[in-house]
Amino acid sequence: MSFSKEQKTRMVTPSNRSNHQSSKSEEKLEKIVDKLEEMTTNGRIDDIVLHFTNKREVIKVNILAGISRGVGLTLGTAIFIGLFILLLTQMISLPIVGQWVANFLEMVESYRQ
Repeated sequence: MSFSKEQKTRMVTPSNRSNHQSSKSEEKLEKIVDKLEEMTTNGRIDDIVLHFTNKREVIKVNILAGISRGVGLTLGTAIFIGLFILLLTQMISLPIVGQWVANFLEMVESYRQ
């Protein structure tokens, strides 16, 4: 899928390329960059057309994205809480933290009874 005539007329060249004599290697590099830009733009357009014209595909992608976010949040929270508890157990020997943990455990025990 290539650019339409309208898209080609609206293309803006970067300001650092205008009014500038460039060597052959710079011209080759510019051509490669332009080709890569066109390929990535066309790839994105193809991806959008492929995935968002079919309603089933949209639903499938959104369900998969939701499940991935849920699993990621769950695992991230578990890892964060685990590291927090590990850090807290290392700090129990500190007087302030140890006293706070002891008070917290006493409150938990009083509510159990």
